[in-house]
Amino acid sequence: MKIIQLALLTSVATTPLLAQERREMDVHVHGVSTLELAVEGSVIEMNLHAPGMDIVGFEYEAGTDADKDAVAAAIRVMLLPENIVTLPEAAECRLTEVLAHLHSGDHEHEDEEHHDHAEGEDHAHEDEHAEGEDHDHGQSAEHSEFHASYSFACTHPEEITTIGFPFFDHFKSAQQIEAQYVTDAGAGSAEIGRDAPELTLN
Repeated sequence: MKIIQLALLTSVATTPLLAQERREMDVHVHGVSTLELAVEGSVIEMNLHAPGMDIVGFEYEAGTDADKDAVAAAIRVMLLPENIVTLPEAAECRLTEVLAHLHSGDHEHEDEEHHDHAEGEDHAHEDEHAEGEDHDHGQSAEHSEFHASYSFACTHPEEITTIGFPFFDHFKSAQQIEAQYVTDAGAGSAEIGRDAPELTLN
């Protein structure tokens, strides 16, 4: 996930407003997920963070079989990008990497799935794991988050003008996604709601 980290770092450094919004986005809020998205050349990358309460209805550590099954089922849903995002068919995008896991304050109790469709598996895994540790540092173990990351290679990236989010159809408690994005045209931010589950890029 090198591209998205570098691209978003650049956008935050050059736009104080986005830096302010990023700090606000780091606050754990039920009903609100966060999305980081970068389009660079033919590659599109996304990082989604969603509160455990919104995804499985609880934030405590899964202890019962039913809770563990709910976490596993949610991860299976997130491992299929078509359940989370819809890219324009005209862009002809191919999934190259996907990562989905549950992260809590207790790093010893982490459920994770990682499917690499290209080279760089170890690097991508380490980057995401480190990001999750930094993000959750100091939080109570009761506050868990689902993290999902997707990478695509697109034949016609210029066709990526809008992105849909069937995410809301699969997770009924999710109400909003706070998004930051960087494209060749520039950087921006948007609120994606259940009533209008679509992101329009510059």
